[in-house]
Amino acid sequence: MTPQLVKNASEFQEVHASKWNEMISATALRNIREAKWNVPTLMPFTEDVQKMHTFLSQMQEEWFNMLSESPSTKAWTELAKVCLAQMILFNQRREGEVASMPLTVFLSRDTSDPHEDVDWALSEVEKKLCRHFTRVITRGKRGRPVPILLTPKMLCSLELLVKQREACGVLKDNTYMFARPEAMTHFRGSDCLRGFAKVCGAKCPKALTSTRLRKHAATLSTVLNMTDTEMDQLANFLGHDIRIHQKVIDCGEEEKGTDCEEDGTIQEGHCSSTVEEPSAEMALPSAERNTSPPPKRSKPSKQMPSGASAMRLPCKGKTTQKRTPWQQTEVLAVERHLKRCIISGTVPAKSDCEKCLRAEPEALRNRDWKTAKFYAYNRITAYKKKLQCR
Repeated sequence: MTPQLVKNASEFQEVHASKWNEMISATALRNIREAKWNVPTLMPFTEDVQKMHTFLSQMQEEWFNMLSESPSTKAWTELAKVCLAQMILFNQRREGEVASMPLTVFLSRDTSDPHEDVDWALSEVEKKLCRHFTRVITRGKRGRPVPILLTPKMLCSLELLVKQREACGVLKDNTYMFARPEAMTHFRGSDCLRGFAKVCGAKCPKALTSTRLRKHAATLSTVLNMTDTEMDQLANFLGHDIRIHQKVIDCGEEEKGTDCEEDGTIQEGHCSSTVEEPSAEMALPSAERNTSPPPKRSKPSKQMPSGASAMRLPCKGKTTQKRTPWQQTEVLAVERHLKRCIISGTVPAKSDCEKCLRAEPEALRNRDWKTAKFYAYNRITAYKKKLQCR
């Protein structure tokens, strides 16, 4: 290799390390995020969900009778797909959580009656529901336990599937509940939902996916006027972070406040009580209104930025690091080298921050590259807000 080629390669590596995030990576990610801003949200119709429930119930009864009378690989496969789609649709569960459920989870389900002390605190409807549904706990996202509720028909179908596994060609070593015959893998829930959505007569089959159904449930939870405790329980059942539901609430409150400020009425489509003429107090953020304090919700006090530059919330049991105020000499030193990134709205890379520290060793002796990066990020955020207010 000639010296010129070595020099060109070294220069390319240096430029790649210092400019890649600014010129290529950050720009590409920003374009991807901005392209999603005004994309219409595809939500499933309630009518489509009902059609799919009805269709799956019919298919379940048909394949259940067929598998009971004459066991075959075809009948077992179709009944397994129907049960998989039913459990995802009924529980609004992530498709991977149900599809990859081990057989041992179903066999070791809790069949005991509710505890007497708990049963005493429940209403008559809740008592009947507890005895009507069977509860199975499986592994969810990040290893958390998530419940799956089974109706009596689903339970009967799953018990039949377990009974006829070996007779229908399912391998003994396959540990999945929804195992593929003659294979070591399981059926994919997304494929099952997609296939049934196309043939059930839905208006918008593309909307009947596990992700959109879960977002639909989170959206409807705001319409049902649920309490904080009920909202927490629903989020926990779905395996959601409560902030997903809270984000929907915040968006709805902003839209409602905008409508009230405009003409004093709620537009068609908003579920809310009657609103009187708007006052000057109504135009203020909810935190500044002179009303009684709202009930506490388990949400963070501030919206944290996402991505690599986001600061993590302090965990319980850990002491938070004390923040050191920025001195004027430190501010001037950082802005001398990172002002270009701040004005362009690009968060500086680690290499940029390290260059800044090396260029100002005296002024920034008490800082590291992370604090310099977060300073630049905060300045970019303030600069963008200032531009929006103009």
